[in-house]
Amino acid sequence: MGKKSEKKVLFLASWYPSKENSTLGNFVQKHAELANEIANVDVLYAVDSETVDEITVVDELVNNVRTVIVYYPPIKSNVPFISTVLKKETYLLALRTGYKYLDNTYDVVHLNAVFPAGMFARWIKNNYGTPYVATVHWTGFLSHHKIYESLPFYVKRIYQQIFNNASKVLPVSDHLGKSLQKLDLINDYSVLNNVVKSEYFYPKETMESSGLPNRFLHISTFDDEHKNISGMLSAFSQLQDDFVLHLITEGEEAEVWTALEKYNIPKSKCIVNSKLSVDEIGNAMRAADCLVLFSNYETFSVVLAEAWTSGLPAIYSQCGGLTEINDSKLGVQIKSKDVAGLFKALKSFSKSNYSANNICNYAQKFSEEYIKSELLTIY
Repeated sequence: MGKKSEKKVLFLASWYPSKENSTLGNFVQKHAELANEIANVDVLYAVDSETVDEITVVDELVNNVRTVIVYYPPIKSNVPFISTVLKKETYLLALRTGYKYLDNTYDVVHLNAVFPAGMFARWIKNNYGTPYVATVHWTGFLSHHKIYESLPFYVKRIYQQIFNNASKVLPVSDHLGKSLQKLDLINDYSVLNNVVKSEYFYPKETMESSGLPNRFLHISTFDDEHKNISGMLSAFSQLQDDFVLHLITEGEEAEVWTALEKYNIPKSKCIVNSKLSVDEIGNAMRAADCLVLFSNYETFSVVLAEAWTSGLPAIYSQCGGLTEINDSKLGVQIKSKDVAGLFKALKSFSKSNYSANNICNYAQKFSEEYIKSELLTIY
């Protein structure tokens, strides 16, 4: 394989899978693995852990990527200010320890999720002159949330310094980039989409009409505040037609069945699964006729990217990230919280209005090849 530029890249992450949390920041891991196909990538991440008494470096090769995770004991102080300062100092000390341990020089640091790791990206830049680019994922910058606005002034200052010193800012969606501009954190940006693995997400071979009732698919955490499950089920409860509703949750199946009962949606029309593998989710997409996403907010919406890569149309609420795209080839965009609009879209949905190939072609911009070429340009 014609591998790699000679560039050496340090993936510095604020979130990353570790023994403390095996799924946190797994989309950052996907990007690191992809970047490692076009450059020489090392990963550095620090996290506090009750399981260690001192700063402990774990150096492993994970999916071909050298991954250094530094675990440090949690700071316990009842004085908030002292606790904040000690936490910051210990975190940075853990990262310096890991950086020294890596014993390498880098052409560029790729910062993923700007805070808190961005403080260390600045330290590397100031001490070694290594430039950094920053990928931004956080929903807290969206106007829907106002989380960034409510942060203490000194934390906002740190954010501003991190953004000011970045060579390039790479939000995962245009909507997030515009939100950063509105907050006066950045002037310009380039969108870097999350990646969808084509080995799991691809269209089914044939798309002929089966004559079966529409099969609607919803995949989420089932957190109502975020995903508006109550609004979605309320729309389905009014749907008299024959349909199948396939729900995939990251939580417990029993909670989903309880919610379905509450909205009087017949059990016979529903399939509920929990904690499926990526492979199984890809199969579920190919078995479905339409994805339904009725969130109150999204920064990117990986599920929507996966559905489109699988050639699956969607009915989705406009609430940030990819849901801002309104293209009738891809499905039906409705307003967030508009239950009547969702009901109408479900009732009139016909799979014969869509071409899986057209949808899949549009989704090329989430493919490994496309994102690898973007990363090459960035580095």
